[in-house]
Amino acid sequence: MPKVNKVHKKRNPVALSAILRKGGVHEKSRKAKRQKQKSELRKTVSKAMATYRGHSFVWVLSIY
Repeated sequence: MPKVNKVHKKRNPVALSAILRKGGVHEKSRKAKRQKQKSELRKTVSKAMATYRGHSFVWVLSIY
């Protein structure tokens, strides 16, 4: 049986250029940024609580 070369369907050049334009530097999502801030806050509070054991929590926060 002879091999038949298939003719590929021509692609839409407008749609293709739109796909190519979205490349570039990727930024973190808002969710990832919020999660990082939340994690940093927890670390700061944890560190403050460990440093100032025995003192009032309100006093500890007034230092920062």
